[in-house]
Amino acid sequence: MKNYRQIYQQAKDLSQMESSAIDDLLWKLICYAPKIPLRLAQQQLLDTAEHFQLSVTDTYFTKQELVFNGFKWGTGSRKILLTHGWSSKAADFSALLEELLKLEDVEIIAFDAPGNGSSPAELSNLILYIEAIKKIINQYGAPSTVIGHSLGAMANVIALQQAGIKPDVLISIAPVIRLKALFCNMLNSVNVPENLQDNFFTSFQATFNRPASDYDLDTYYNFDHTLNHWIAFDEDDTVVNSAYLSNFLKERPWIKSENYKGAGHEKLIKHTPLLNDLIRDYFSAGL
Repeated sequence: MKNYRQIYQQAKDLSQMESSAIDDLLWKLICYAPKIPLRLAQQQLLDTAEHFQLSVTDTYFTKQELVFNGFKWGTGSRKILLTHGWSSKAADFSALLEELLKLEDVEIIAFDAPGNGSSPAELSNLILYIEAIKKIINQYGAPSTVIGHSLGAMANVIALQQAGIKPDVLISIAPVIRLKALFCNMLNSVNVPENLQDNFFTSFQATFNRPASDYDLDTYYNFDHTLNHWIAFDEDDTVVNSAYLSNFLKERPWIKSENYKGAGHEKLIKHTPLLNDLIRDYFSAGL
């Protein structure tokens, strides 16, 4: 966390920095995930899991194989995959995990995406999330229920469609709809001037061979009414713009959604009313 605080403070005043140093710093501002120690209860929860490691290729940053850590509970017939959000980790789903572990006949898999939580890497990105999801599916089989928060919700949609898999239930909590808008929010939080933001997005396109604006769920989402998809959100979310979600839902009226106003972006995944609704509606007997 100390490293990220330093990055954040430096990004507030770029006036004395060379352009190459600014570019490097903004990449860290966007793609560095602060390492926040586990709380005791979170560690105890992970201690009850079977731990595993898989690897993915970091095509765009290090050009190397990156190991990431995963956690599995149970051996039941109903596979549940959890994908955490940006700068987060599997243990941040602890409140939800505690509820899911009360269920019978389930196998629950969560993971720390490369560069997040316990998984090593200096920088992370959406592609690493997507590749990690696909690697888990390849190793453990297609999940029947997929749950994601924030960037993890976006990664789930893209990974499932690239893998040609339609789960029985897809649950998206505070999903990122437009990746560029998320980045702009992060850059604006430290008042990065517009011309320097433009330079960063030029650098992004050169690195990923496509503009950040391409990473848009309106473009990637090809599921139809046959998918049981539920979206939970907070209309006052200060991390992701709920206006983009509103437009997304208008184009897809079959997606069920619920507004937990005032819950907050990070706290939605442990918001008691949301957890109660999720368990009741999607994990009750017979579903």
